[in-house]
Amino acid sequence: MKTLLSVILISLCLSRFAYGADQPEDASAVVQDAKEECARFENGEFHATEQAISLHDFTGDGQPEEIVDAAQFSCSTSASMWGGSGGTFLWVVVDGKSYEFLANKWKIVDFDGQSVLLLAVHSSECSDDIGPCYRALVWSDGFRTTR
Repeated sequence: MKTLLSVILISLCLSRFAYGADQPEDASAVVQDAKEECARFENGEFHATEQAISLHDFTGDGQPEEIVDAAQFSCSTSASMWGGSGGTFLWVVVDGKSYEFLANKWKIVDFDGQSVLLLAVHSSECSDDIGPCYRALVWSDGFRTTR
């Protein structure tokens, strides 16, 4: 089990997920990376539901940005390739750049015409280990939040 965990952690650290893409990216590239990651791990078979990619306008320009939710992925050889007790990976692609988050659940909230990405995150994100914890992110030349 320790070996399996080590392999997964090393794979994630060496992947584009850990460092971000050096080239423009879109949701299909994120999904393709996940598919390749799964195949590299013991020749796993990848599956993504239709809900894996959704569209939401964060920038306010009327053009939707892409959200890729790894909670909608599965790999036949790994139960936790894209997440665990701390949450699951979520990528938001804006103007060819992928922003990566870790969340247990997420929701888009309209707040006076501004799209707010609300993330339910691990309680350690709130500097404790009890109760729920949330992060709210808005777009302003990058995602902004309070800490």
